[in-house]
Amino acid sequence: MLLAAAAGPCAGPAHATVVEAYAAGDVADCTAAAALESVAATTSRLIPAGALVLVAGDAIYERPTLARYRACYEPTWGVHLANTLIVPGNHDYENGRADGFFEYFGAAAGDRGHFARKAGDWLVIGLDSNLVGEARQRQLAWLDATLREKVSAQCTLALWHTPLFSSGPHRGGGDAMRPYWALLDAFGADLVLNGHEHNYEAFDPRDAQGKPKEAGMREFVVGTGGARLYGFWRPPYASRVRLERHGVLHLTLSDGAYAWEFLDIDGHASDPGRATCRRPPPVPGT
Repeated sequence: MLLAAAAGPCAGPAHATVVEAYAAGDVADCTAAAALESVAATTSRLIPAGALVLVAGDAIYERPTLARYRACYEPTWGVHLANTLIVPGNHDYENGRADGFFEYFGAAAGDRGHFARKAGDWLVIGLDSNLVGEARQRQLAWLDATLREKVSAQCTLALWHTPLFSSGPHRGGGDAMRPYWALLDAFGADLVLNGHEHNYEAFDPRDAQGKPKEAGMREFVVGTGGARLYGFWRPPYASRVRLERHGVLHLTLSDGAYAWEFLDIDGHASDPGRATCRRPPPVPGT
């Protein structure tokens, strides 16, 4: 998939490629109002036509059949499908299968839930956090091989559903993704985007154990695409920002740097920031 790029506020030299991306998970509530009157329809309108859309799982609630993706996702976030990359969430599975999800999203979901795609100067990695046993180990081996092949990538973003770090009711539910975090960190990845928790939470760089690490990866939990919101545990995790608002994370991915802001459905922009990418380290194990 060749993803569209456009000039943006982080553009540096004239030759630099800048990608405007919009991310969220936990999107379309099929049990709520009509699709075009839903919160998912409102968050969808925050995304400009042609922008890269990153969906962190749980595209619909409930019953992930092809008919229901067409009924409540397609009229809202489905308008961006040609520019979408998506990973499956737990609600995209039923009885251990995600047939409706993969049939509807096709190439946008990669090879059965994982993918490595270029977006401008960035490498975007998608992972399925629902896998268990041998399937999880095969995906981890795929990630290792992919990162070794793409080790020269200047900037890397990873996308999966269940966060390793979060302050919502599922706190700690993403422990199975710790080896993935450690592997991405070892190869110098920059960002991790998740959903699952129905809120917005932003973390400063840290390692796979959750300890602050100046040169670590930065995590954003953005389960704010349209499903019912909920709050945070008390005390919350050691995160930088916590918001209970529907909206999308706007990322400007440029040559060697990135910027972010959270755009909510009331027209507010929160948590603005920018950072430079980590430089890829030597290939681990060589």
